[in-house]
Amino acid sequence: MSTVTHRSEESSSTLARTKVWLQRQPEIRIAIVLFVLVTGVAFIARFYGIDAMPFWLDEVTTVQRASLPFWDMVTDSLANHHLPSYFALAGAFGRFGSMTEFVLRLPSAFFGAASCGVLFLIGRELGGWRAGLVAGMLLALSPLQVQYGQEARSYTFVILMMAIGLLGFVQLARDSRAASLPWGMPGARLAPWVIYTLGTLGALNVLSTGFFWLISANLAVIAILLRDHEIDRGRFLRRWLLAQGIVLLFTLPWFGAMDVFTHGEMTNATNWVPQITWHSFYSVLGSLYLMRVTRLINFHVFPAAVPGFGVLVVVLGVLGLLYLRRLRAGWGSGPRSRSLIPALVIAAAVPPLLILLISIVKPLWMPRYLIWSTVPFLIFVGLGINYLPARFRNGAVVAVLLLAVANLVPYYNAETKPRWDLAARVLTRDMKPGDMILISDELPVYMMNFFLSRRGEVIPASNWTTDVFRAAKHLQDGGRVWVMFGRVGQADRTPVPSFARIVKPLGAPVADVQVGDLIHMKLYARPPEAAPVVASAADCNDGAKEKAGKEVPAGCDALALQ
Repeated sequence: MSTVTHRSEESSSTLARTKVWLQRQPEIRIAIVLFVLVTGVAFIARFYGIDAMPFWLDEVTTVQRASLPFWDMVTDSLANHHLPSYFALAGAFGRFGSMTEFVLRLPSAFFGAASCGVLFLIGRELGGWRAGLVAGMLLALSPLQVQYGQEARSYTFVILMMAIGLLGFVQLARDSRAASLPWGMPGARLAPWVIYTLGTLGALNVLSTGFFWLISANLAVIAILLRDHEIDRGRFLRRWLLAQGIVLLFTLPWFGAMDVFTHGEMTNATNWVPQITWHSFYSVLGSLYLMRVTRLINFHVFPAAVPGFGVLVVVLGVLGLLYLRRLRAGWGSGPRSRSLIPALVIAAAVPPLLILLISIVKPLWMPRYLIWSTVPFLIFVGLGINYLPARFRNGAVVAVLLLAVANLVPYYNAETKPRWDLAARVLTRDMKPGDMILISDELPVYMMNFFLSRRGEVIPASNWTTDVFRAAKHLQDGGRVWVMFGRVGQADRTPVPSFARIVKPLGAPVADVQVGDLIHMKLYARPPEAAPVVASAADCNDGAKEKAGKEVPAGCDALALQ
C-alpha cells in the first residue's frame, strides 16, 4: 500500500514540476515547439504509405503534363482548365527525382503538413495553445486531408495558400482598429494585410476554387465594416480594396488566357461532375467534417473505426462558437471582438453553402471543391476545448487526439484508388496471343498501358475494342474475349450496370477475376463442340487402346477437350 502511495506522490510531483517548468518558458518557445510538433505529425501521417496506392487517372494527368517542356506544360494546363503553377512545381520534383508515386506526391505531403502548422497558429491566435493544438492535429489526422496529402494534385497547395490568407484575415478581424491605423502610428499593423494578400493571391494562382475563399472573405469583411464602430472605415475599406486589386491584377490575366486556350469554354471544366445524390451528399459531409474514411473515386464510406467520433467533433465545433460568444467580453467591449464571430462563421459556412446552391443547377458537390472548408470548421472545434471546465481541458486534448489517431489507422489499409497496376499485370500474364479486350471506353487500357510502359510493355490498339459486335465476331470465330469492368475516374462514362447489359449477349464467362475492390475481369471463350458418343473415358486410356488393337478410338480427341 505504501508503494502505491509513494508512486502516486511521485506522479503528482512530476506533474507539478512539469507545470511549473511550462509556466516559466516563454510563450513563443512553447508555440514554436507545438508548431513543429503539429507539422511533424502531419507530415509523418502523409509520408507513411505515400506510394502504397498506385496513381489514378487524375494523377496520371499530372505525370503526363509535368513531363512536358515548360511552355507546352503551360499551354496544356490552360487548355484543360488548369493553372500551371502546381504542374511546374511537380515537373521540377519529377526531373530532380523521377515521375514515381513517391516523388510526385511529396509536394502534396509538404503542403498538407504546412497547412496544419498554419491552422495551429490561427487557433493559438484565437484561443491559446490548446485550441491551436487540437485544430492543427485534427487537420493533421483527418483521413480526407491525409488522402489528398498522398495525391499528386494541387489541392493541398491551394489549402495551404487559403489557410495563410485566413490567418491574415483572422488577425484583421480580431484587431481591425490596429489594421486601420495610419502607418507609422504606434499599434498599426501591416503584417495582417500582407499575409492575407499573399495567401489569397497564391490560392487563386493555384486553383480556381480559390475564388470561393475570395468571395467568403469579401462577405466577411462586410461584418467588420458594419459592426466595428471605432475603426477608420474609410481607411480600412481603401486598404481592403487595394488588397483585392493586387490579387485580381495578378490573377485575372491567367484566367483570361485560360478562356482563350479553351476557346471560350472555360466554364465547362466541371461538366464531368456527377449529379448530387443523398449518398454523395452524406459522403462529402462525412469526409469533410465527421472525419470518416471515404473512397473519393466513388463516394464509398468505409465503416467508422471510432463510432461517434465525428459527432464528438461537431459538438466541439458548437462549443467553440459558444466559447467565442462567452469570451467576447473578455476581449473588451471595443470593436476588436464585435466582428470576429460573424466573420469566422461566414468564412466557414459560405463555401459549402454556395457550392451546394450551385449544385442544384450545375453539379459541383465534390470533396476537391469543398476540402478547404475543413480548415475554418476545425478552428471552432479547437476552441471548443476551452469551453470545457479548466480541470478537464488537458485530459480532453489528449483524449481527442488519441481518438483521432485510432480513427485514422484504418485508412492505411483501405483501397482508396483502383488497382489498374495489378489489373495490367494479371491481364498480360493470362492473355494468350489473339485474345481481345472489350472495354466501355479507352480509359482502362490507357491506365494499364501507363503502368505497363514502366517495364517496356504496351497493349497494342489491335488487341482491344469498345465495339461489342466486333468482340462477338471474334468470339464466334473461336477467339477469346476479356471484358474489363472497372472504375477509372470519379465520373465513369458508362456505368458498370449499363456496360454489363451491353455485353450480356456474349453469354456466360468461363473465368471471373476480381482485382481489388474496383476492377472486374471476365473471360469469354467459345466452348468446344461436343464429341460424338462413340467412346468412353475408359476406352481412351493407353491400356484400352492396346487391348482393342486400335490406335485411337473415335471421339477420344474431342473428349480430351471436354
